[in-house]
Amino acid sequence: MLIILSPVLLLIAIIVRLDSKGEILFKQKRVGKNSKIFYIYKFRTMSDNAQRSIPSNELMSKHVTKMGKYLRKSSLDELPQLINIIKGEMSFIGYRPVIPEETDLILLRKKYKIDEHLPGLTGWAQINGRDSIDTYEKIELEKYYYQNKNILFNIKITLMTIYKVITRECVYY
Repeated sequence: MLIILSPVLLLIAIIVRLDSKGEILFKQKRVGKNSKIFYIYKFRTMSDNAQRSIPSNELMSKHVTKMGKYLRKSSLDELPQLINIIKGEMSFIGYRPVIPEETDLILLRKKYKIDEHLPGLTGWAQINGRDSIDTYEKIELEKYYYQNKNILFNIKITLMTIYKVITRECVYY
């Protein structure tokens, strides 16, 4: 997968480098399977002086770079998470990993055993509201996914993700 996408990844890396100073890749602590901390990888979309430990729905757009806005709207900034998938820290479909400061969501995921699974690049809650839904609605959607998980459901989520990315639905930057 990385080999196939390598021309796209290289082009995005060049764009990030030309857009603003700083590292090409952004890494951030996230909570994964069994509440284990790991580093998630993304293309950097924010200025160097932006705060790094706040949820994406609370980011002020003034910190997002010009090209970063496009990368976020197109979800291309998420492509380096393929590295996390290869490392076994994430899967393609699951709950989205959150920063350690989002304790309410982390505790609810532990309570309902959602965190016994790998987090994903996309998921049922992600395509049904992303960051526009509250914590409890997110948990209900995540519980529903794990109770009904099968190959057809995963295909549906994959197709809906492609649709949401193309239409940029529920994207704020």
